[in-house]
Amino acid sequence: MDRPGYFRKYIIFEQLDSGFGIQRSPDGFARLEGYRDGIALSLQIRYLKEGVQPYTVILIYDKDKEIGVFRIGTLQIISRIGSFRKFMDYATIKSLDIKPEKIKYILIASEHKDKVLIPLVGYCKKTTGWDESIRQRLLHKEKKMEAREEKKEKKAKKEKKKAEDIPIAQPEHKDAEEVSENLSDKVDDIKLEKKLKESFEPMEPFSNPRHDYSWYRVNDIAKLSNILFLCNLTIPLFANPKILVGLFKYRHLLCGFYRSDINNLKYFVLGIPAKDETDGKPFENICRWVPVQNSEFGDMTGYWLVYISLRDGEFVS
Repeated sequence: MDRPGYFRKYIIFEQLDSGFGIQRSPDGFARLEGYRDGIALSLQIRYLKEGVQPYTVILIYDKDKEIGVFRIGTLQIISRIGSFRKFMDYATIKSLDIKPEKIKYILIASEHKDKVLIPLVGYCKKTTGWDESIRQRLLHKEKKMEAREEKKEKKAKKEKKKAEDIPIAQPEHKDAEEVSENLSDKVDDIKLEKKLKESFEPMEPFSNPRHDYSWYRVNDIAKLSNILFLCNLTIPLFANPKILVGLFKYRHLLCGFYRSDINNLKYFVLGIPAKDETDGKPFENICRWVPVQNSEFGDMTGYWLVYISLRDGEFVS
């Protein structure tokens, strides 16, 4: 099998099974990137209901004369937004016989014991429609997996019984606050600020500079998305067309930090350039328009600013 060369492909998700949206139908994008050493898959999903059966990210691909199924991982949903990134190295894709051009679907699935529901499907080939036999293929494979899990569980119970008489060392006591700190997916604001400084050019976009703000000019949305992901901050950059339009039209985005002198809180701020305050509002009810003077970016007259708390990663309304 030849190693994949470099490629980048965007796939738009469409709703397949209804009932999984919040306020509206869920949607989103997938990005497939091929390198000499493997394939990277990134997802940005929004308006997907949380608190139901975990969502599984699944690749469906042509494999010789049969259909290949690869369950890549679990999609986490926080505040109706899902973000996922996985790198499949060359050894993995070779062992599974996955060829980029043979990938047919990317699925977001909710798998149950007797049924498989698919809220979202991404068609990797424009001429490919949905094949309902895929659902039966997934259900058949799920039953096989359950049988294997039952065997593993029985084996584990036997081993546990044998080990009951073996004395177990007591773990070192840790303060509850310390344990909570280690287990939480806390936004790493120190790492985030360091990465932004290393990756992007500082700028001062407004005519009245303030000491409590610092700004960077972003010209690579994929790099910004990866930095945010590494620092446990989830913002659906690729799932929002107005962010992409602002970037492509005005060749940059704005990002930075606001440090409050009043309550000692820090916020990550994303700025989306737009022609005026009637144009390109990326998020309803959580954006504020800030004009600029003497813009060097064509007919751009300001930014839509979105604030995200670095304490809990939530959007500030």
